[in-house]
Amino acid sequence: RSDMNQSSQNPLFFKSPLVEESCGAIWLKRALILWAVLWIAVSVKFVLQPEKKSVYPCFADSSINWWADRNLYDNQEYKTGFRYSPTFALAFSIFAVLPASLGGILWTALNISLLVLALRLLVKEIFPGDWTRFQEAGFLILSLAGCTRAIWSAQSNSLVFALAVFAVVSLKKERWWSAAFLLAAAVHIKLWPAALALLLMARFPWNLSPRFAAACAVLVIPPFLTRPLPVVLQQYQNWYGLLTGPYRTLRQGGLRDAYTIAEQFGTYVDDRVYTLLQLGMAGLALLWCIRLAKISNSMQTYFTGVLTTWVCWQLLVGPGTERLTFLLAAPIASWALIVSFKEQCHRTLAVVAWLMLIPLGTGGVERLLLPVASWSPAILPLGIIPLMVWQIVYVETHARESELQASEQTDSLLDQGTARAA
Repeated sequence: RSDMNQSSQNPLFFKSPLVEESCGAIWLKRALILWAVLWIAVSVKFVLQPEKKSVYPCFADSSINWWADRNLYDNQEYKTGFRYSPTFALAFSIFAVLPASLGGILWTALNISLLVLALRLLVKEIFPGDWTRFQEAGFLILSLAGCTRAIWSAQSNSLVFALAVFAVVSLKKERWWSAAFLLAAAVHIKLWPAALALLLMARFPWNLSPRFAAACAVLVIPPFLTRPLPVVLQQYQNWYGLLTGPYRTLRQGGLRDAYTIAEQFGTYVDDRVYTLLQLGMAGLALLWCIRLAKISNSMQTYFTGVLTTWVCWQLLVGPGTERLTFLLAAPIASWALIVSFKEQCHRTLAVVAWLMLIPLGTGGVERLLLPVASWSPAILPLGIIPLMVWQIVYVETHARESELQASEQTDSLLDQGTARAA
């Protein structure tokens, strides 16, 4: 009876398994169609306005600059804003040689297809518990709401997140080399996935660490095979100079992180103090992931926790977190929202996190709220806090329940042994 009452209160429950299966399949198709519609809309935009509100020209121009032996990182002269690795500039050549519209369409198709595949793998391989097709459809739709803006601007964040998910799935299946190269590929697009690699290497030091280092080294090599040695060395030196020079501490208008929270509430934070904050939060993230390895009742719970911790650290105090970087939070916040209703676990926290990170955190809503809430630019980073709190409470609650079940089973076995002895 208690199961029936719980099920009837669950909005993601169907009374008939057959109805659930058929309805779930229909909604899953609808969710995939919505993602296809997004690709069509972006494709039309690339045909009509290939360079408007898009970073695709930055990527394509940098690939052209690579083959012309121009400085990829001279943003004053070429104004591309490029800050990715030479390997990424080389790899993007397959799109840069095409007309801008066609290249943008294919680049978007790659990002959307890999992201959708990653989202479905999260449900199938990583997220704990059993998921129905209806719940998977809801997850895809909720994630779409938070990913649309970044995909519209042809950002690479969806590709980075997909590579991170593929790496975690490979680790779960103990495919060490695949995981190492996937993580290395993500790092050669944007450096900050190295934080995820470090968190995972704490759990798999011998299996992952040497392979990851080797994979990163291997992916440095391709540029040297295409241009003269002095030119490539200078490109890497210029890249290093960009990442470690004044640009590192330059505050741009689109950044959204803990620094933004301090700014919006009138607190000045010295760059050195903020660096210490970043390192301190990284240490806390590492400690939490070590605890996850001890208390998680399954590898799925552990990997989900590590992904969530990495995303929260990156978006709150990580380097170069822009508004569009919050695409990373959309799948995690959507997972938390669905699970909070599915398991009746602290719904308020999950709802608040999802609302702050997705609808309330968009640029349009932020500008709309500015006249009445001057601190509205801080909504996005503030939304990370309830998400991380929800994850900690969720994992700790499940750990306590597992301990209680194990204790009850032990007591039951002892009682049976005592009864037999008597």
